[in-house]
Amino acid sequence: MSSHWNDFDLNNAKRQKTSNDTVTFSELPSDPFISEESTPDILQSSVDKPEQSKTLMVAETEFFNQRNKDFWHRTDLSHLRPYDFPYVRALIQQKPCDTLSPEDIKHKEHVRTSIQVVTRAYEEQYLREPTGKERACIMGDQCQGLHLPHVTENAFVLREFLLPTEEEEYTRTGKLPPEGRLCLMCKRSEIARAFINIRADGMGVKNNVIFQDYRNIVDEDGEYCLSDCLLSSPQVFQGLLDPIVLHVRNAYRLKVEKGVRHYDQWRMKYPGQEMNHFLTGAPEAKE
Repeated sequence: MSSHWNDFDLNNAKRQKTSNDTVTFSELPSDPFISEESTPDILQSSVDKPEQSKTLMVAETEFFNQRNKDFWHRTDLSHLRPYDFPYVRALIQQKPCDTLSPEDIKHKEHVRTSIQVVTRAYEEQYLREPTGKERACIMGDQCQGLHLPHVTENAFVLREFLLPTEEEEYTRTGKLPPEGRLCLMCKRSEIARAFINIRADGMGVKNNVIFQDYRNIVDEDGEYCLSDCLLSSPQVFQGLLDPIVLHVRNAYRLKVEKGVRHYDQWRMKYPGQEMNHFLTGAPEAKE
């Protein structure tokens, strides 16, 4: 017979017996020891990388040794030695790729927005010697303006080339960029050098490498002809997104205007202009 829950008597309650059985373990479970060698990194490639050539190792070492020098010693161009070039070349080159992903196209379109458009009239303002507070080309006596084959006298170092945004800042504040710049001829020359080396090696350029920070307008009135410019192959990206004028040493002639020496791009015709025969000699300097 069940009793009411409230009729419970603590004095009559009996303690339930508990079992005296005990549990014993002969040994504790153990996990097998796992070494680092048996657990490779997920990102580790199973394919062994080819060993670097001795030339590439020396170039890489010299490159980083120069980068680790004090800033005021980096203006010394003696570190630009031929055996540094294999390392730098390996950083920018890649084998030609037959396919182009949407990400690559998106990246190139984004980069193109940062490449400034430069007209022919704007460039011709920089084909002269510096005046006033303007600075000369950072190449000094190696400037292309001093090495034109048909200009034997009165050759000169050109003024440094400023992009339109830099020119606007200089006009507004009177301050030039902290670091010196190449002149227009030297800039064209260095871009052409890199471009031709890429093509001669039969290689392409990595998608995050762009040789140019400005571009020229072609096949429009008062501008350049596409035939006078460099441009990447449609099958292989070679570092140029837009046309840029090819530097040709015999395409300039010396002229003097108001006592200031200039170079005229006489061999770079305008769109629709007839060009003289290629055997025509270079004109004499104009006074």
